[in-house]
Parts: sequence; structure tokens; C-alpha cells
Amino acid sequence: MAGLPASGKSSFASYASKELSIPVIAKDDIKEKLFDAIGFKSYSEKTQLDIAAANIMMFTASKMLEVGKSVILDNNFEDRNLENLKAVIEKYPCNVITVRFDCDMKEAYRRYVLRDKDPSRHRGHVLMTCYPPVEGVVDAVKDMTEESFCEKYTRRGTVRFSMGKLICVDATDFKSVCYPQILQKLREQLESI
Repeated sequence: MAGLPASGKSSFASYASKELSIPVIAKDDIKEKLFDAIGFKSYSEKTQLDIAAANIMMFTASKMLEVGKSVILDNNFEDRNLENLKAVIEKYPCNVITVRFDCDMKEAYRRYVLRDKDPSRHRGHVLMTCYPPVEGVVDAVKDMTEESFCEKYTRRGTVRFSMGKLICVDATDFKSVCYPQILQKLREQLESI
């Protein structure tokens, strides 16, 4: 499952996992465990935890593929992930299907900002310089502008990411996203393998 942050890919990944009985490995879930176990004291340390989470996700996927199990990976994949993905696929040949949640950038940015203000969102994703928060210390949270959001995810390749067969989902309007229809397309791709 690929696509922009707040595009709906994780919600669909959870749905598809239950319907197909295939486990999901979500990089954000791994990051939250690392945030809680290790924490970070700078943006650089937070970035290192992000890289570690991606590596753990790929390691776990390779262990599942090694024993012939299917897996759903959930991440806003970008160009830097291609090398690791290709290495795993070379070592454990498998069929790859990308379900990419596309979204109007302005709408994706709006959702991204709202999601970060949601009190149920893990604070490690929102804070930039210190987690867990230190009482009396204000984290230097710098709101990402719409322009920098668009530039970042375009430059990193998130908006064009694809490996294997591709199913594109226009998630600009959540009301028009039909999980059963997407799942049917996914089933068809799985059956054609």
C-alpha cells in the first residue's frame, strides 16, 4: 500500500488484511514502538528511527516471504525504498502488486494538517525534536507549508511510486472510495498471478 500521507492507504490496508487474511506490516506502527522504546532528542535521531523502521519492515517481510507467506506492506514509499524492496524480491521471488492511493495534493495536505492536530495521533509523529516530550520544553514543531508538502512528496517519489502491477485509487474524495471495488481489483490481480 503506497501513497501520500493521509490518503487512506492504512485504513484500506487494514481492511484488505482482514478480507484476504494477509498480515499488514505498517512502518508507522513500527516507528511508534521505536518512539516509545527509544525516543529521540533531535530531528536527526527521529530520521534515524524512520530509517530503522523501514529496515525492520523489510526484514520482517523477507522472513515471511522466506517461508512462502504473503504480506501487505503499508508505507508512503519513496524512491529510497526501491533498492531494499528490489533486494528482497530478488532474494525471495514473489509477485508484487502496488495499490497506490493518489490524492489531490491540496486535499492531502489539508488532511495531513488535520491528522497532526488529532489528539489520538501518536505524538512521536508530530513532534520534531524531542519525544517523549519534556515538561516545560516547547518542541520546535514547524508546520509544513502546502508548498513544502507538495515539493517533498514529489521530489521523494511518493506520488509516482510503483512496483509490479499497479492499482491506482483516487482518494481525493473519501466518499467515492469503495473498498469492496478496490479489493475486487486486488483479488483479480492476485488470481492472475
